[in-house]
Amino acid sequence: MNGPLLEMGQGMRGDPMTSSTSGVDLPPLDFTDMQPPPQHVPPQPLIQSDVAYLDNMNIDEQFLQTDLDAWANLDFDNNASMNFSSEDPMNPPPLLFDPPVALSPISSGNTSNSSVSEVEIPLQTLKILHYAYFDIAHRAMPIISQDKFLSALNKPVIAPHVASLSYAMATLGASLMDGYAHIKDKCYQLARKHFEICEREEDGANLMTIEALQACILITNYELRGKGFARAWMTLGRAIRLAQMMGLDRMDAAQPDANSALKFEQSLPPAQSQQDLEERRKAFWVLFIIDAYASLRSGSAVAIDESKVTTALPSPHNSPEANHPPMPTLEHARLLYGTNSVTSFTGLVLMVSLYRRCLSHTKRSLDSDSATAGPGYGFWEHHYEIDKDLQECKDALIGNMDAQALLNDEFALGLDMNLCAVDIFLHEAAVVKADKDGLPRTLVIESNNRCSEAAKRIVVGISLSQTLAQPRKTLFKQLGIFSMWPICMAMQVLNRQLSVTSDNAELGHAVGMLKVLATAMEDLEDMSGHWVSSISHIIRRLEDIDSTSMKTIEAGV
Repeated sequence: MNGPLLEMGQGMRGDPMTSSTSGVDLPPLDFTDMQPPPQHVPPQPLIQSDVAYLDNMNIDEQFLQTDLDAWANLDFDNNASMNFSSEDPMNPPPLLFDPPVALSPISSGNTSNSSVSEVEIPLQTLKILHYAYFDIAHRAMPIISQDKFLSALNKPVIAPHVASLSYAMATLGASLMDGYAHIKDKCYQLARKHFEICEREEDGANLMTIEALQACILITNYELRGKGFARAWMTLGRAIRLAQMMGLDRMDAAQPDANSALKFEQSLPPAQSQQDLEERRKAFWVLFIIDAYASLRSGSAVAIDESKVTTALPSPHNSPEANHPPMPTLEHARLLYGTNSVTSFTGLVLMVSLYRRCLSHTKRSLDSDSATAGPGYGFWEHHYEIDKDLQECKDALIGNMDAQALLNDEFALGLDMNLCAVDIFLHEAAVVKADKDGLPRTLVIESNNRCSEAAKRIVVGISLSQTLAQPRKTLFKQLGIFSMWPICMAMQVLNRQLSVTSDNAELGHAVGMLKVLATAMEDLEDMSGHWVSSISHIIRRLEDIDSTSMKTIEAGV
């Protein structure tokens, strides 16, 4: 696999992404030496019959310039790694998908209406929405095998779990394409309808399938982007419970513990190949990531107990062969540093693990400080241990990447920003602890400087993201929470700087960086409203500063 995440090394000398930022000046963004991305060469046009059909559907031109004859010969799974081919890193080959000629009847499952079949979304529409899913959303969540999906759709009758997955993919596809927003809610309702059919069955045959779990994960992902977080949290709980029932959190235990297995009449059928096993692992790790997101949104504890997870980390290969070295578990993730086995997806898992450790570290510190707590928690011992692991992870995954390299991998760019956000999270807790315990100011200053450096690096990362060409900019937006959270963390740091500095130059730099982040937040379109709401007081402060500055100018001062 290619990509800058696969090697260790030193950062680019003098580059804004790696230069020291111990002061308050924002490093200049200098792209003069950067080569422009190669021009995209449009694929062959659609065959005439399909052009005539699609002309009446108001489809984005990007999806009209496609050779349908070539769709079935392309392999999504070989592109599931989040680092693109070195042949043309700025323009990955299009990921195109050819569904069957006609949809099979959709079974209603073992219900009183089991004889009823339905085709509720036109075939051509589903075809385009599935394509949009694989071309964009799949790169951020590489959990579905193209071959298996096609095979399931080609069966005489489409089972409810497959129908649910199909509509869930279409839901995300519709949310990504211009001209299809009006049907995404219909696709969503159909995805939920067929998943609930699986749940209502007495024997659980359709529920205990990887497709049902994948459908539930995609439904959760869609719901998390909207305003109904309570609904999304409930759906996530269903997905996590289902994954635990399947044993996906303990797939690779050296010595399986019979007592840890949940006792259910039904279990996931045995995997038929290494590809099946890898698909199950990746489904679990996406849930592991989303669980952390729910924790960020709700302020609750994570639902998955990381200490009990014995599933190997995601492989860079979608169909691991016998000659591929096995991936370690999260406990032994350091074994990957310096190897060619770390994709951006795996890097995101490692980042989330560090966030979880920081969350547990902060909570245990608060518990130990309470009046009813027992023996004190060793805050600083754990603080420096996490900080050391965080720096090792950053050096291994991002340390050798300059600005140009990050522009070539939008997921690595997002990963870098999130590692900076974890850095802020860790050191903000240290500032609070040092102030509360009356410790030397040097500890507070050190942690404040680390927060400031991390915030400025996030600003630089966001500035780089604004220069991304399509489709990379759309792919970057797929990070969702994992682009908005770093922005909010950086804005909180910079907002505090406005309160403690009186130097006009420093104030000007802080305000300028806050405006960069506020503009980026608006561009990312927070449909949930949560993240915009969390920084609304900072936005109002910026507006007040602008108003005061304007009055000063008008007064001629």
